[in-house]
Amino acid sequence: MHEISAPNSPPASGSLATRESPTAHKKIAVTTVRTVFQDGAKNDRLLFGQPLRIDTVGERPGYTEALVRFAPSSRFGLDLWRRNAYGTIQWRCFVCEAIGPGEEGDCVPAVAPAARVLLQTKGAAQSRLFLAWLAELEACAIDPITCPRETFEAAHFRLQGSRADVTPARRLSGRP
Repeated sequence: MHEISAPNSPPASGSLATRESPTAHKKIAVTTVRTVFQDGAKNDRLLFGQPLRIDTVGERPGYTEALVRFAPSSRFGLDLWRRNAYGTIQWRCFVCEAIGPGEEGDCVPAVAPAARVLLQTKGAAQSRLFLAWLAELEACAIDPITCPRETFEAAHFRLQGSRADVTPARRLSGRP
């Protein structure tokens, strides 16, 4: 499990002798997502989420790499896209919840150590349908970070049982 330091908040009352130093830190276990943009070849990006911290680890023209860290139980969306000279070769999307120490998780590309998967897509048709549905949610002022996890779990099952190339996005919400 990866850890980062977070400052402790000072105690509400007490003498100076019992107070912790303002520089004292406690360790927080985090889930780390590696995002990479390589112009025309790869785009691993966050769709939504409230990270604890973002560290850019590589940057040059046409290339950016960052480590995005999330606290346990934080929800985030991830879009993983690859192409070669002939077009898209891989496209997957995930809606995940970060896990804490000792919790079970699923292996997700670009996520360490693991995360709880609420929804996943595979292929261009499913990914496009999911992204259209996510845009509809946001247009209805539904925050994907705070909506019930069952919303994504139900959409996942509807997505897996659909012909993604002809299914309207609203069907993922259970509307005809």
